[in-house]
Amino acid sequence: MKDRVSLLASRIAEIEHGFSEREIREAITLLKRKRSHSSVQAFLLHNGNMPRNKKPRSSRKRKSIEEGRSKAVLDLELKDPEKYAVLSEFDTLLRKGTVLHEVVELKKFGKSLSKTFSTKSSRREAISKVMKLLSEKPLSEIRQIVANALSAHRSDDRDSDYYKLAQFIITGKTSPSQDERESGIVS
Repeated sequence: MKDRVSLLASRIAEIEHGFSEREIREAITLLKRKRSHSSVQAFLLHNGNMPRNKKPRSSRKRKSIEEGRSKAVLDLELKDPEKYAVLSEFDTLLRKGTVLHEVVELKKFGKSLSKTFSTKSSRREAISKVMKLLSEKPLSEIRQIVANALSAHRSDDRDSDYYKLAQFIITGKTSPSQDERESGIVS
């Protein structure tokens, strides 16, 4: 075996001595065209660096917290479209932090839904657990719970179109604008 390795080393030394680097590369390229690609050819083409088999990158992109939806909500899309519409909007508001933006608030809200509610992990998981609990309730109760959570939320973004749309989808009513609330004009 050592004799073969020594013989190969001598041949490689002769080739390196008798030919330029460009000629050697062209010869390897010619071999590559004529027959299958080997690891030795790859080694020689890459200046002595063996190409590593890189792990293919996952084509799955991680969703941002705003883009995600709880599994419990997604399961309702075909089963109960009305519940899906209400919970989907509420899920989005929770994930964006528009409502119950503190984890502590979210945990209190979860506890109000079920005494057994507990989460020691991320906000994302807490939201998923809350949505699961809500999805098991009747639509009228969901609307009431969500309306209470939204009315408890005091924010300047109450006049935003997104907030108004979410309020309408969830409660079925439009909320008065800041100007209407201040002037006492409420329909």
